[in-house]
Amino acid sequence: MEYKKFEYPSFNLYTVKTNRFKTCQMEIIFKEEARREDVMLKTFLADLMSDCSHKYHSRKDVARYLEELYQASFYGLTNKTGNLMMTSFILNFLNPEYVNDANYLDHVLELPFEMILNPAIEAKEFDIKNFNVVKNRLYDEILSVGENISRVSLKKALEKLDSKSPTSYGVLGTVEELENISPKTLADAYQDLITSNCDIYVIGDLDMDQVANIIFKYFKNPVVKTKELPDLYVSNPAFKRVRSFSEKSKFLETNLVQLYSLDDLTEKERITTLYFYNFLLGGGGLNTKLYQLLREKNSLCYGVKSVYLKYDNLLLIQTSINKNDVKKAQRLIKQAFLEMKKGEFSEEELQNAKESFIFSLNLSLDNPGGILNNYVFHILDHLPLIEDRIKMIEEITKEEIVAVASKIKPNISFVLEGEEDHGNN
Repeated sequence: MEYKKFEYPSFNLYTVKTNRFKTCQMEIIFKEEARREDVMLKTFLADLMSDCSHKYHSRKDVARYLEELYQASFYGLTNKTGNLMMTSFILNFLNPEYVNDANYLDHVLELPFEMILNPAIEAKEFDIKNFNVVKNRLYDEILSVGENISRVSLKKALEKLDSKSPTSYGVLGTVEELENISPKTLADAYQDLITSNCDIYVIGDLDMDQVANIIFKYFKNPVVKTKELPDLYVSNPAFKRVRSFSEKSKFLETNLVQLYSLDDLTEKERITTLYFYNFLLGGGGLNTKLYQLLREKNSLCYGVKSVYLKYDNLLLIQTSINKNDVKKAQRLIKQAFLEMKKGEFSEEELQNAKESFIFSLNLSLDNPGGILNNYVFHILDHLPLIEDRIKMIEEITKEEIVAVASKIKPNISFVLEGEEDHGNN
């Protein structure tokens, strides 16, 4: 793979040339500091801007043109990563080599910039018809989240952690926040978006100099990058004692969330060691300590997971249990941490974890999106490229995993208590 960078006044272009795929991908990313009042706005905006523009009056018009472009796809999404809010517009398209149209590359690359630079705004307001279509869609999504006990309990636990921390900002927002958005406020949010830092990534078997020229021809954004971005990592400090919270809910089952702060990790620990620690603890499926202790040996739950929230400096454990078993589950989770600290896992388990990680990374090399996502974080956070990460994985030792255990500090224990006691699972 051949990597290249093109610098322009209002954006940077990063390209990955490879002949591994018949398709290509372009991702346009606007980055800015995560602010609670902006999250719902940018989520709404990403949806609406990929649905319509001055030229394409509805999603149906966009879909029709995408079909003409040999079934290309185009969509927008938002993602909060640490202290950053990222609004992305993604285009997938066929390699021009397989198309009988000499101007295909020009036409397909023009589309995202038509959508981004010419939104359906008149008199400083978004078109009301398309606005309402997206609003109703988001309303349904928000309501569906409220019916999922895992998502509800996690959201509440993160708010208990620190309601002012970007860690607690959900990209979907609330019904109240959605109702407060108007075509005018959304148009104002567009002006804020278009002035934020922008990076563009392209992967495929393409002449990247030609790609750069086409993009520069259509992306006539007059804004010169001036905004300073915050440090990517959220500081979620540890506490001397675990802070315990409990709430009653409408759900039948009970959900337990435990959050742990990560103290002063080294670069290697962030990139590699903590992933292995988490895999062995509860992130690696049926043979992990948490699954064996809570499910196999004590039948407290159907499943339990641990997740390493790298950019929030947190480790998360979550499970649904009988409300009468909360204290027992907490004791068993504490036991799992103690066993990890003592190094009570085998070299064979570590080797299996390595093979699983390497397999996953090799899978990501099998699609353009996987490679491009790794490259985005290579630029954003100096994350090693996939080939280099595989070498780092092969070198990880049991001693390093045991050592990192002392940097994991209990922070929050949150119980979302269900209405019924319905016996052990």
